[in-house]
Amino acid sequence: MKPSEVAQAACDKLSFTDATTLALAKKFCIRRYSMIWDSCLWNDTLGVISTNVTDGQEIVVLSDYVTASYASGTGYNTFLDFPVATRFTISGDTDGIEVPAAEWVSFFQLDPNTWNNVDSRKSTPGNFVNWARLLGVSYGQAGVPRIKLVPTPNANGTLFILGKKQSQMRQYGEEQAIINDTNFELRGVENALMAYTEGDLLEYSRQYGKAQAKFQEGAAQVSIMKDMERGQQQQISRIIPDSLYDYTFQDIL
Repeated sequence: MKPSEVAQAACDKLSFTDATTLALAKKFCIRRYSMIWDSCLWNDTLGVISTNVTDGQEIVVLSDYVTASYASGTGYNTFLDFPVATRFTISGDTDGIEVPAAEWVSFFQLDPNTWNNVDSRKSTPGNFVNWARLLGVSYGQAGVPRIKLVPTPNANGTLFILGKKQSQMRQYGEEQAIINDTNFELRGVENALMAYTEGDLLEYSRQYGKAQAKFQEGAAQVSIMKDMERGQQQQISRIIPDSLYDYTFQDIL
């Protein structure tokens, strides 16, 4: 299903027939789709890229496109929004190592000299921190992420990055996303978008009570989408103990 189809269906249900309202419904639909896209780490939003890293390279720009081979088909070139997990493989080796994310402050508290790009400090990267995004015309409206490897690598290698893709609205902007009018990548999102778009149209018409009911319906449909992610796909079930956090000092004694 496409944004134009959701917008037309929402206008049909609410008996809006003019072109101005239909164009507005398309904007509402695209904005709500971007909101749902950003609200969760959906499986359909993930993609993988790989980039070469050279000896002594501190900052890695994640500007490679996510190809259809490593993500759901999009019909457009997609940049990563942010990295989720990374793996570094030294050139010539078969197996790589995980490079987990860390906070800037952690390194300054533990060993601030870890940041030094000197031969005595170089080693196989053990962590990465998110760096400032690289902005530019060729990188879309949101730019592309950059990461700093800690410590600085002492050998050439390949960095494999699993990350969240940018939504069309984030990468191209609202107007271009409406023009593209491509099928939604998120499975089961149509019902949520229908409810949210109808709610936005009702709110635009100053029917606030009816709009709130539609917003609640949209939120319920997003919850169903999350249940689909957990229940209808291959997942590892885990039992997580729940605590009421109401223990007192006397309970410990």
